[in-house]
Formats: sequence, structure tokens, C-alpha cells
Amino acid sequence: MIDKMIIDADLCIKLGGSDRHRFLYDILPLMSRNIYMHTHAHSEVMMPSSAVRQLTALISERRVIIVNDTELKAQDRIVYNATYQKLARVMIDPVRPSKNKGEVCSLAYAKTTGIPFFATDERNLQPIIDTLLNTGKDDISCIRIIDIIHMARNRAYSGKTA
Repeated sequence: MIDKMIIDADLCIKLGGSDRHRFLYDILPLMSRNIYMHTHAHSEVMMPSSAVRQLTALISERRVIIVNDTELKAQDRIVYNATYQKLARVMIDPVRPSKNKGEVCSLAYAKTTGIPFFATDERNLQPIIDTLLNTGKDDISCIRIIDIIHMARNRAYSGKTA
């Protein structure tokens, strides 16, 4: 189990897409002791209703904590803004400024606060993180859905429980 991770909206939408199998609700807490979600990413989870319900339950039970850059100390806010701008130049298209904004906000927050894992469905994001953010100190690694499946499978085969 990892200590801290921040999650992306698309991951929540995909894991939470079933009413019958509550993967989002059941699996996320098995992966990390502390799960964070940036308020902008949270606002992107509008459907399906099963994902919204599962995420709402995790938040109400304080298993997922909603964070916002406005709550950062002034010094950290400077780091956040610089990191956000660095990522935005590469990841945000001026024609579609909302596309990837949740990822940019989440990654900037993770880098500023030392959250080492970003749970996402984006497969080409790690090279961007490695190039723009990872310096050997407070590096960020992506955890994708396939990684979650491998973690769950390995945990099941080894007989480990949370």
C-alpha cells in the first residue's frame, strides 16, 4: 500500500462506471492510505451516476480528500503557480482550455505538496512528468488502470490484505 496519491477524474469515471461492481469505491482505498483529488478534477466527474455516487461516498467517508491550491501557504502557492504554468504550456490547448486542466491542477498540487503518485488513465503522461517535473526530488509516478489491476491481482495471489 502506498502512503499518498492524487487521483484524476477520468480514472474515477472509468473505475466507477458500473453500479454492479463498485471498483472505484472498493479498490482505491486498498491502494493508498491517503487519497487526494483536486477540486477541479472533482468537478469533472459528472457522469456516469455510478461513478458520482461512489466518489461522493468516498469523500463523505473522508477516504478521498478534496484539495485546492487556494488553501496553500503563500510560498507553496508560488511553487504551484510556476508548476501549473510549466505544465499548461505543454498540456493545455488554448483552443480547448478545459481539456487536461484537471491533470495540470492535480500534478501541480502533487509536485508542490510532495504527493508521489498520480492515478490516471493517461498513457502518455509519464514522459511529460519526467521531462518537466521529475528532478530526483519529490518525483511523481503515474499509476494507470493496468497498474491497479496488477496490484490487485498480486495482492490476491499473495494473500495480503489491507
